[in-house]
Amino acid sequence: MNSCKSLVILALVLFPVMALAEGGIREITVTGRAEVRVDPNEAVLSFAVETLNEDLNLSKQENDKIVTAALDAVRELGLDANQIQTDHIRIEPVYANPRSNREFLGYKVTNSVALTFQDVGLVEEMLSAVLEAGVNRVSGITFRSTDFRKHRDEAMMMALDAAKEKAQAMARQLGSQIRKPISIKEGTTGRFPSPSNSVQNSSPMGDGMNGPIAPGKLSIPAVVTVTFEMVD
Repeated sequence: MNSCKSLVILALVLFPVMALAEGGIREITVTGRAEVRVDPNEAVLSFAVETLNEDLNLSKQENDKIVTAALDAVRELGLDANQIQTDHIRIEPVYANPRSNREFLGYKVTNSVALTFQDVGLVEEMLSAVLEAGVNRVSGITFRSTDFRKHRDEAMMMALDAAKEKAQAMARQLGSQIRKPISIKEGTTGRFPSPSNSVQNSSPMGDGMNGPIAPGKLSIPAVVTVTFEMVD
């Protein structure tokens, strides 16, 4: 899929500050923001099979049968072994009243699987295939960009440019100009995943599918706060 990328610069400066630092140096502090929006080039479909039976072996056999059918279905769509990962298998007794362990209902077997693939256009087909195979729980669909660091660096440079341009405009309005930066701090947007080479946009699906799935654009924001020296 050809990657389509659009850039959105939010050339905003929050809380501009002008101050007199130690030694008589005048400072101006600005915050610049920028955002890069990209098409995802990878998807992760997470699902689980849950079975319950008073006989543990029967519960596990039924579970294995459904999981095998689901994996056979996605292999027919082109997935290979390194794109299929078993997240965890859990076996636990289930009671109508868990606190008193009364009225034993059976053994619940849960098998969770994650599928990772680069053709994001296959998401709906993959989802339909596993549901038709008997999968009864879909944890979510995650859209990612494997070029996260590249796009984040680009957003960071744009945020620095935005901060510099705003500081220049403010200083010029006051009959001054900026010189070298004194300090640079990377801000926190609250929208990044844990450090990795990906950006995620998760969509919990519950137990089924409601309407078409559109990945949309992934937002990769950056925030920087820069303090410049200001002179006449």
